[in-house]
Amino acid sequence: MNTVSKRSLAPDLARGLMLMLIALSHAHQFIRGHPTTHRNYPTDGDSLDLAVAGVQMVFVDGQPLPLFAALFGYGLVQLAGRQPTWPAARWTVVKRCFWMIVLGGLHAHFLFEADILGTYGLLGLVLVGTMVWRDRSLLALAGGWMVVYLAYVVLSAFRVIKVDGVFPEGIATWALHSVAWPAAVLVPVVLGMWAARHKMLMEPDRHVRFLRNVAIGGIGFMIVGSLPLALTVAQVLPGVPMPLVVLHTVSVLPGGLGYAALMGWISARVKKPNLLMVAIAATGERSLTNYVLQSVSWTLVFTIGGLGYRIGVAEASLVGLLTWLATVVLSLGMHLAGIRGPLEVLLRFLTYGRRKKKPGARPPLPPAPVLAQQSR
Repeated sequence: MNTVSKRSLAPDLARGLMLMLIALSHAHQFIRGHPTTHRNYPTDGDSLDLAVAGVQMVFVDGQPLPLFAALFGYGLVQLAGRQPTWPAARWTVVKRCFWMIVLGGLHAHFLFEADILGTYGLLGLVLVGTMVWRDRSLLALAGGWMVVYLAYVVLSAFRVIKVDGVFPEGIATWALHSVAWPAAVLVPVVLGMWAARHKMLMEPDRHVRFLRNVAIGGIGFMIVGSLPLALTVAQVLPGVPMPLVVLHTVSVLPGGLGYAALMGWISARVKKPNLLMVAIAATGERSLTNYVLQSVSWTLVFTIGGLGYRIGVAEASLVGLLTWLATVVLSLGMHLAGIRGPLEVLLRFLTYGRRKKKPGARPPLPPAPVLAQQSR
């Protein structure tokens, strides 16, 4: 019997999709012994490797970061909205983010130094006070920071600001990234918080037109903005001007938001999800567990197995896709058996401690009245 509580489909679908993008964008990073170009794609692969690299440059590389960020911001508001008062909500968010930083550090030390849990945990601590801001203030923060970030991207691309240097390795790399990356993902986190207030993914039926427009516009901009650099990586074009390289960096934000909106749009149109959608949603419901399981796979296959020295981009992407599919099958089995993700259970325990359930009691749907009143 399934004992897992009923959840909204769209957020978990988006998290499931996000995990597939993460797997594909990480797998080729473990290829060793080859000259590389943008985003560490080897330049000496065969025609299939180059084609796969080009396709992933359009649809995969960079998009998981803003998608993860938007879903993280969305989840923070859901988490806070289940609490009875604002002080209780704030303390709950602070504890959750603190333990995300701790788990991220452990993940980076033992498995994968490019962990992003610490990034979002740190950003959550920074932004917790903004959760009671008015909508207009939140959007102003997102817009203002977007201008700052775009200026940084352009100036660094044209070498006005130099970011070269010798960076530390291992846990020090994780610490550096955890401090630096929040600047790049602050905008989608804030936009995710704003979307959660309006229940964009919890009640997608009410926002079909908006979700459709964001999905088409965001993904369309992503394709147009990414295509020139993708053709260069695929060695169809000899090179692209620097402004088009910058355009690829900028296009990942609307692309990530477009993917999230697409899952909401699909959820609004589908009255009864099929088995595949249920499986992907179950994967997203256990996103923390499955994210770490991917790192276990990279360690076994690439580090211990040494496969990174013997394969190209196409084979690495196949490993990434099979890794994701394995977590989908595992998650579907856990869903049908009513078993929660073990790391989700751990993070919940670290955040709330041991809580006694009252028979028949269920937490209120977000946002709780106190948060709604605070943010008006």
